[in-house]
Amino acid sequence: MRSALFSIDPKGAPARACAGLVLASAAVRLVWFCISRGTAADAYTLIVHLVVPFLSCALLAAFILRGALRLCTIPVGLGCLFFVLKALSFPSRIHTVLCCILYTLVFSLYAATAFGLLKTRVPLGLVFTLPLLYHIFVEDLAKLRAPVPPTLVEWMPEFSVLLIMAALATAAWGMKKRE
Repeated sequence: MRSALFSIDPKGAPARACAGLVLASAAVRLVWFCISRGTAADAYTLIVHLVVPFLSCALLAAFILRGALRLCTIPVGLGCLFFVLKALSFPSRIHTVLCCILYTLVFSLYAATAFGLLKTRVPLGLVFTLPLLYHIFVEDLAKLRAPVPPTLVEWMPEFSVLLIMAALATAAWGMKKRE
């Protein structure tokens, strides 16, 4: 097996920040789900909108705090699965296809970086950072400035996603080349 080029210090600020952000995301998603869906959710909704993202966040926090970048491929894959399943509900087919391509790219880039196939972390850092900035400065600010902005409960899923994106960007930029 090829040796990983990158590592992350499990006691370092990037790993701790990543873990804290994904755990905060899981908490926000749990509160949102209980408030907005509660016991009325069917099994599919429960699995897609709560179990998969919650499990992804919990596993990422556990693995990143062990410095196990390769194992983090599992929760990153689960997170990408969540986003693909979410994209399947988009009204626009082109948006759905583009999102599926993006999430496949995200997973592939993460795996290639974690398993030492890429010699740089820059593409991974950019694929997590640029969409985060786009969401905040293009999509989210427009929604917040709308004549009828989303309520706090309506905003919670987006905030949960922003926390995950920030966590992954923090982890990507926190990776260090092995000596």
